[in-house]
Amino acid sequence: MASSSRVMDKSLAWYSSFFSSIKQMPINVTLVIISTIVFYKIVRLTRRRHQAHRYENPREAGPIDVGNDKLPPLRKDFTIPELREYDGNREDGRILVAINFNVYDVSRSKHYYGRGGVYPTYAGRDISRNLIHFSVELNDSEEFDDLSDLSISQMNTLREWDQQYKEKYPLVGKLLRVGEPQTNYADEENFELEQQVQDG
Repeated sequence: MASSSRVMDKSLAWYSSFFSSIKQMPINVTLVIISTIVFYKIVRLTRRRHQAHRYENPREAGPIDVGNDKLPPLRKDFTIPELREYDGNREDGRILVAINFNVYDVSRSKHYYGRGGVYPTYAGRDISRNLIHFSVELNDSEEFDDLSDLSISQMNTLREWDQQYKEKYPLVGKLLRVGEPQTNYADEENFELEQQVQDG
Protein backbone atom coordinates (compact mmCIF):
# COMPACT_ATOMS: atom_id res chain seq x y z
CA MET A 1 0.00 0.00 0.00
CA ALA A 2 2.82 2.37 0.90
CA SER A 3 4.66 1.56 -2.35
CA SER A 4 1.59 2.35 -4.47
CA SER A 5 1.16 5.70 -2.72
CA ARG A 6 4.84 6.49 -3.43
CA VAL A 7 4.34 5.71 -7.13
CA MET A 8 1.26 7.93 -7.18
CA ASP A 9 3.17 10.72 -5.43
CA LYS A 10 5.97 10.45 -7.98
CA SER A 11 3.55 10.64 -10.91
CA LEU A 12 1.75 13.62 -9.34
CA ALA A 13 5.12 15.27 -8.70
CA TRP A 14 6.02 14.85 -12.37
CA TYR A 15 2.73 16.44 -13.51
CA SER A 16 2.97 19.28 -11.01
CA SER A 17 6.59 20.06 -11.96
CA PHE A 18 5.61 19.96 -15.66
CA PHE A 19 2.71 22.41 -15.17
CA SER A 20 4.70 24.68 -12.87
CA SER A 21 7.48 24.93 -15.50
CA ILE A 22 4.86 25.93 -18.07
CA LYS A 23 3.45 28.58 -15.74
CA GLN A 24 6.88 30.01 -14.99
CA MET A 25 7.96 30.31 -18.63
CA PRO A 26 5.23 31.16 -21.19
CA ILE A 27 7.56 30.04 -23.99
CA ASN A 28 6.98 26.46 -22.78
CA VAL A 29 3.28 26.78 -23.59
CA THR A 30 4.20 27.76 -27.12
CA LEU A 31 6.60 24.83 -27.41
CA VAL A 32 3.94 22.39 -26.18
CA ILE A 33 1.42 23.72 -28.72
CA ILE A 34 3.94 23.60 -31.58
CA SER A 35 5.03 20.07 -30.61
CA THR A 36 1.39 18.93 -30.58
CA ILE A 37 0.73 20.45 -34.02
CA VAL A 38 3.89 18.91 -35.50
CA PHE A 39 3.02 15.50 -34.03
CA TYR A 40 -0.54 15.74 -35.45
CA LYS A 41 0.76 16.69 -38.92
CA ILE A 42 3.30 13.85 -38.94
CA VAL A 43 0.62 11.31 -38.00
CA ARG A 44 -1.74 12.70 -40.65
CA LEU A 45 0.95 12.68 -43.35
CA THR A 46 1.93 9.11 -42.46
CA ARG A 47 -1.70 7.99 -42.76
CA ARG A 48 -2.08 9.70 -46.14
CA ARG A 49 1.08 8.08 -47.46
CA HIS A 50 -0.08 4.70 -46.21
CA GLN A 51 -3.49 5.15 -47.91
CA ALA A 52 -1.86 6.34 -51.15
CA HIS A 53 0.41 3.28 -51.06
CA ARG A 54 -2.64 1.03 -50.62
CA TYR A 55 -4.43 2.61 -53.58
CA GLU A 56 -1.33 2.39 -55.79
CA ASN A 57 -0.78 -1.27 -54.83
CA PRO A 58 -4.27 -2.81 -54.65
CA ARG A 59 -2.92 -6.39 -54.54
CA GLU A 60 -1.23 -5.62 -51.24
CA ALA A 61 -4.25 -3.72 -49.95
CA GLY A 62 -6.89 -6.40 -50.52
CA PRO A 63 -10.27 -5.68 -52.07
CA ILE A 64 -9.88 -1.91 -52.53
CA ASP A 65 -10.03 -0.91 -56.19
CA VAL A 66 -8.37 2.17 -57.65
CA GLY A 67 -10.53 4.57 -59.69
CA ASN A 68 -9.83 5.15 -63.35
CA ASP A 69 -9.11 8.84 -63.94
CA LYS A 70 -8.54 8.29 -67.68
CA LEU A 71 -12.19 7.80 -68.65
CA PRO A 72 -13.40 10.25 -71.32
CA PRO A 73 -15.76 12.95 -70.04
CA LEU A 74 -19.43 12.02 -70.17
CA ARG A 75 -22.16 14.63 -70.59
CA LYS A 76 -25.78 13.44 -70.77
CA ASP A 77 -28.98 13.06 -68.80
CA PHE A 78 -30.19 9.76 -67.35
CA THR A 79 -33.38 8.02 -66.34
CA ILE A 80 -33.35 5.61 -63.38
CA PRO A 81 -32.94 2.49 -65.61
CA GLU A 82 -30.12 4.16 -67.59
CA LEU A 83 -28.34 5.20 -64.39
CA ARG A 84 -28.43 1.61 -63.09
CA GLU A 85 -26.14 0.53 -65.93
CA TYR A 86 -23.32 2.66 -64.48
CA ASP A 87 -22.68 0.63 -61.33
CA GLY A 88 -19.02 -0.13 -62.07
CA ASN A 89 -19.73 -3.44 -63.81
CA ARG A 90 -19.57 -2.10 -67.37
CA GLU A 91 -16.45 -2.68 -69.44
CA ASP A 92 -15.20 0.85 -68.78
CA GLY A 93 -15.91 0.54 -65.04
CA ARG A 94 -17.65 3.92 -64.89
CA ILE A 95 -19.69 4.63 -61.73
CA LEU A 96 -22.40 7.29 -61.55
CA VAL A 97 -24.59 8.44 -58.67
CA ALA A 98 -27.51 10.88 -58.57
CA ILE A 99 -28.04 13.47 -55.85
CA ASN A 100 -30.84 16.04 -55.90
CA PHE A 101 -31.48 15.31 -59.62
CA ASN A 102 -27.80 15.86 -60.50
CA VAL A 103 -25.74 12.93 -61.83
CA TYR A 104 -22.05 12.76 -60.84
CA ASP A 105 -19.21 10.59 -62.14
CA VAL A 106 -17.57 9.04 -59.06
CA SER A 107 -15.46 6.54 -61.04
CA ARG A 108 -12.19 7.80 -59.59
CA SER A 109 -13.41 6.80 -56.12
CA LYS A 110 -13.88 3.09 -56.76
CA HIS A 111 -12.41 2.46 -53.33
CA TYR A 112 -15.67 3.99 -52.03
CA TYR A 113 -18.29 3.06 -54.63
CA GLY A 114 -16.89 -0.02 -56.40
CA ARG A 115 -17.11 -3.68 -55.44
CA GLY A 116 -15.30 -4.17 -52.15
CA GLY A 117 -15.59 -0.45 -51.40
CA VAL A 118 -17.27 1.36 -48.53
CA TYR A 119 -20.52 2.26 -50.35
CA PRO A 120 -20.98 -0.26 -53.19
CA THR A 121 -24.78 0.01 -52.82
CA TYR A 122 -24.61 3.64 -54.03
CA ALA A 123 -23.21 2.80 -57.49
CA GLY A 124 -25.65 3.52 -60.30
CA ARG A 125 -28.36 4.78 -57.92
CA ASP A 126 -30.17 7.88 -56.79
CA ILE A 127 -28.64 8.26 -53.33
CA SER A 128 -30.47 11.42 -52.26
CA ARG A 129 -32.45 9.74 -49.49
CA ASN A 130 -29.46 7.64 -48.43
CA LEU A 131 -27.47 10.80 -47.75
CA ILE A 132 -30.32 12.49 -45.89
CA HIS A 133 -30.84 9.47 -43.63
CA PHE A 134 -27.15 8.41 -43.44
CA SER A 135 -28.15 5.02 -44.84
CA VAL A 136 -26.16 2.52 -46.90
CA GLU A 137 -29.25 0.47 -47.82
CA LEU A 138 -29.66 -0.36 -51.50
CA ASN A 139 -32.20 1.87 -53.26
CA ASP A 140 -34.12 -0.71 -55.32
CA SER A 141 -36.85 1.63 -56.51
CA GLU A 142 -37.37 1.76 -60.27
CA GLU A 143 -39.52 4.88 -59.87
CA PHE A 144 -38.32 8.46 -60.27
CA ASP A 145 -38.28 10.10 -56.82
CA ASP A 146 -39.38 13.73 -57.01
CA LEU A 147 -38.36 14.29 -53.34
CA SER A 148 -41.52 16.39 -52.86
CA ASP A 149 -42.18 15.01 -49.35
CA LEU A 150 -38.89 16.24 -47.89
CA SER A 151 -38.92 18.80 -45.10
CA ILE A 152 -37.05 22.09 -45.40
CA SER A 153 -34.22 20.83 -43.16
CA GLN A 154 -33.96 17.61 -45.22
CA MET A 155 -33.78 19.66 -48.43
CA ASN A 156 -31.07 21.84 -46.90
CA THR A 157 -29.11 18.72 -45.93
CA LEU A 158 -29.51 17.36 -49.46
CA ARG A 159 -28.32 20.66 -50.99
CA GLU A 160 -25.23 20.56 -48.78
CA TRP A 161 -24.44 17.02 -49.96
CA ASP A 162 -25.07 18.07 -53.56
CA GLN A 163 -22.64 20.97 -53.18
CA GLN A 164 -19.96 18.69 -51.72
CA TYR A 165 -20.26 16.27 -54.65
CA LYS A 166 -20.26 19.18 -57.12
CA GLU A 167 -16.93 20.37 -55.70
CA LYS A 168 -15.36 16.89 -55.79
CA TYR A 169 -16.74 15.06 -58.85
CA PRO A 170 -17.58 15.89 -62.49
CA LEU A 171 -21.22 16.76 -63.09
CA VAL A 172 -22.48 14.51 -65.89
CA GLY A 173 -26.07 15.66 -66.31
CA LYS A 174 -29.55 15.47 -64.82
CA LEU A 175 -31.69 12.63 -63.50
CA LEU A 176 -34.95 12.68 -65.49
CA ARG A 177 -38.31 10.96 -65.51
CA VAL A 178 -38.80 8.41 -68.30
CA GLY A 179 -40.02 10.35 -71.36
CA GLU A 180 -38.73 13.73 -70.15
CA PRO A 181 -36.72 15.53 -72.87
CA GLN A 182 -32.94 15.38 -72.55
CA THR A 183 -30.68 18.42 -72.56
CA ASN A 184 -28.64 18.96 -75.74
CA TYR A 185 -25.19 19.24 -74.21
CA ALA A 186 -23.55 19.54 -77.65
CA ASP A 187 -24.98 23.08 -77.90
CA GLU A 188 -23.68 23.83 -74.40
CA GLU A 189 -20.17 22.61 -75.33
CA ASN A 190 -20.20 24.69 -78.52
CA PHE A 191 -21.27 27.74 -76.49
CA GLU A 192 -18.44 27.13 -73.98
CA LEU A 193 -15.90 26.81 -76.82
CA GLU A 194 -17.13 30.07 -78.38
CA GLN A 195 -16.86 31.81 -74.99
CA GLN A 196 -13.27 30.54 -74.58
CA VAL A 197 -12.35 31.80 -78.06
CA GLN A 198 -13.90 35.22 -77.36
CA ASP A 199 -12.25 35.47 -73.92
CA GLY A 200 -8.88 34.18 -75.18
